[in-house]
Amino acid sequence: MMPRRSVLIALVLLTFGVSTAGCFYSRELSQTRRDLERHYPEARFHQEIVVSLGPASLRTIGWLVGLAPEEEAQMARDYLHEIDRVKVGVYSVEYLPNLDEFDPPSLRRFRDDGWEVAVKAREDNEIVWVMYREEHNAVRDIYVIVLSDEDLVLARVQGHLNRLLEKVMEDHYEIRNLVNDFGIDR
Repeated sequence: MMPRRSVLIALVLLTFGVSTAGCFYSRELSQTRRDLERHYPEARFHQEIVVSLGPASLRTIGWLVGLAPEEEAQMARDYLHEIDRVKVGVYSVEYLPNLDEFDPPSLRRFRDDGWEVAVKAREDNEIVWVMYREEHNAVRDIYVIVLSDEDLVLARVQGHLNRLLEKVMEDHYEIRNLVNDFGIDR
């Protein structure tokens, strides 16, 4: 466990890092929201929070996470090394469009920029789209759109996502083997 002073310093650094290196606006996410409203005129989405974290913020967060001695924290720090930028926007839904017709990949911005659908999932009043984009035969971008009767969530992650996925699979393979070897019930 970290001493109380170390925790205070870590919190101050985290606050400073996020407030100076990240921002609370994303032109890209705002434009996607507007495109969705234009394409689905009955829909209205009101911004709740938008956060964009760049390399400096992610390095700061990775460094802070790395201070924790737990193995999961060390894994998270390693994962953050593969991520270059994260943008997340949460919007409240005033009018929900017809989910049967809701098809974000059909928007020009996604079609023209080479986004491919990885996953589409629907359950009751919620739909999830996960799209990706490759560059030089490697996944460099993931865009997630979640729409429910309460919220629209837009998230974009950029980085070395093939390497990230390889690390996650390797780490969880090792954990799974340890669990199996020692008969630990998770």
